Amino acid sequence: MTLKEWAAATGVSYANRRLARHIADAGFAELRRQLTYKTQWSGGRLIVADRWYPSSKTCSGCGTVKTKLALSERTYHCEACGLVTDRDHNASLNLAALAAQFDTAGSGPVAARGADQKTRQRGQAAVKREPGTAAAGQTGTVPPQGGTTNRELAKAH
Repeated sequence: MTLKEWAAATGVSYANRRLARHIADAGFAELRRQLTYKTQWSGGRLIVADRWYPSSKTCSGCGTVKTKLALSERTYHCEACGLVTDRDHNASLNLAALAAQFDTAGSGPVAARGADQKTRQRGQAAVKREPGTAAAGQTGTVPPQGGTTNRELAKAH
């Protein structure tokens, strides 16, 4: 089905495909924004590959980069080493190798959510309590229901 046939079948004007592309781009921008925010919040690090990084065109076996690779080619064939694999699997291996260059795994203790820095190894350190870890009877600053100290205010309502 051509793009014109698809546009006619779905009721979307052919000229509107540029708008659809912009909407899709905005969706990916929002996804990246949220990933950035959430990894910073949890103390992680987001590694973003360059937009033009040739993850699909690079052989995950020998590193040879193809000059052209059509999107319709779903199986990756390397002429240099003879590797034959799924195109997406090959790209995922290349992106994993790119991320491994940044040595983020096993870098030490990770700070709790919302903390500004990692926990110190020894000595006295401030303790950040996670939700649900307060001692019984010390769950907050608001008095329990019915425990209003101003009786005049309680009678007025």
